[in-house]
Amino acid sequence: MIIDINGYYGQWPYWPLRNGSEAALLSQMDRYAITCAVVSSLKGVFSDPDTGNREVLQLARAHPDRFLPALTYSPHAAGRDRYAEDFDGLPSGIVKLFPVQHTYDPLEETYIHELLTFCEIRHIPVMIPYRLMMSWRFPVFDLKKMALVIASFPAVRFIIASINYLAELQSAIHILHKHPNAYIETSAMMAFGEIESVVRQVGADRILHGTCIPLQNPAIGPLKIHNAQIGKAEKNKILFENAAGLLKLK
Repeated sequence: MIIDINGYYGQWPYWPLRNGSEAALLSQMDRYAITCAVVSSLKGVFSDPDTGNREVLQLARAHPDRFLPALTYSPHAAGRDRYAEDFDGLPSGIVKLFPVQHTYDPLEETYIHELLTFCEIRHIPVMIPYRLMMSWRFPVFDLKKMALVIASFPAVRFIIASINYLAELQSAIHILHKHPNAYIETSAMMAFGEIESVVRQVGADRILHGTCIPLQNPAIGPLKIHNAQIGKAEKNKILFENAAGLLKLK
């Protein structure tokens, strides 16, 4: 079993995206033995969070064993007051925040405080991408601010997404050492031996497998876990056990 904690769905606004459709995502997941993907809408990232949330909720209802919704909300966009309604009756899902793309500071927004309080009460994990995908061209969210958000809600499980290596990895590892409610996913970990290094530094219990499908080639996601020089039990934690625990999957 493999759970992909960091996926997307829909159309990419900058260049043609070959595998963003429902059928293409399922085909890619089958090809690389990804059992379930937690997906957010690209429309929700760039233009319309509310419509994007409707898209991924529909996708998750159509394929409840293959997709779980990662719903996103912005203080400045329609649908900002629908989070309680959206999560009512959902078997599982996460909130995924994009402060850079939606141009807000989560430390200064009362709305984000209210949303994270709701996530705390409902035990909903929250993902914050450092960058949208592994490309140096994309803007990043300040990791010091991310650490302050994580520290402000110690009962919320936060997933730091799209961290690569060197200084940004060092800062993310520091956050994990300081805050036991922080997790990290693997989609942007591209350095040689990086999986092994992160396991040595923080253990396998707070590392989650991610691919950033379809923005990145999903083949490398499971492969770098399978090929890592770590034990089978550690690989299983990263590939599915940790995510299943966060998502409360049977």
